[in-house]
Amino acid sequence: MSENIRDKITSTPESAAPCAIVTGGSKGIGRAVVLSLLDKGYRVAFCYRHDTPQTADFIAQVTRDFPDTLPVRADLAKAEDVSAFINTVGEAFGCIDLLVNNVGITRDGLLATMETKDIELLINNNLLSYILCSREVLKAMIPQRHGHIINISSISAQRPNKGQSIYAATKGGIESLTKALAVEVAPKNIRVNAIAPGIIQTEMSENLLKTHKELINSKVLLKRVGVVSEITSAVHFLMENHYMTGEVINVNGGLALS
Repeated sequence: MSENIRDKITSTPESAAPCAIVTGGSKGIGRAVVLSLLDKGYRVAFCYRHDTPQTADFIAQVTRDFPDTLPVRADLAKAEDVSAFINTVGEAFGCIDLLVNNVGITRDGLLATMETKDIELLINNNLLSYILCSREVLKAMIPQRHGHIINISSISAQRPNKGQSIYAATKGGIESLTKALAVEVAPKNIRVNAIAPGIIQTEMSENLLKTHKELINSKVLLKRVGVVSEITSAVHFLMENHYMTGEVINVNGGLALS
């Protein structure tokens, strides 16, 4: 982070609205988090990777209704894109109070037959992006002497399905990163927590819900899938409870106990 951006961040008036960054904020859980933070009065920056009609519609709607929204196209598997994204937010908002690491993809397949490019794609998007984004926002949060990072993990970290070796490894890495980074930055008054959703109704889970409906009903103790508002409420709980750090909150309807 350049010195002028660092100066802007450390000199932001306390009366200014807080600033949040949400990665992968154009759809699914990320979109719900963006909207919920805007409703709470946050200035929100979010990134997206692809220009699609759905993304364009969402950006048009959210920037119309909430002018303090900053959408940025970025590939967070690339260190240069991460740095440019975080710097853009710092220049626009002057502070970074919250980072929600949410970006993620799936590429299920047996490890013995999985291509290297798919392994690298999963690791770079699902784990490396969390590391890179956390590193960059800490350059703003440490001089501020406050901040909060919330990582979105998955039940697959603890209860993976067949064909999820690499996906589960990235989610397990996210939870280990959460705990280790919480220890590292606590002296700077920065908290790091995670949320591990179960099966949530999103675009990403549509195929799973269509093909495994009976399996879901038999495995989820509450006999239903989750909705995105149940994840955003967990985000808000972690934001409001300042005595929590290094924790992983499970939101899975009892799937972990089946």
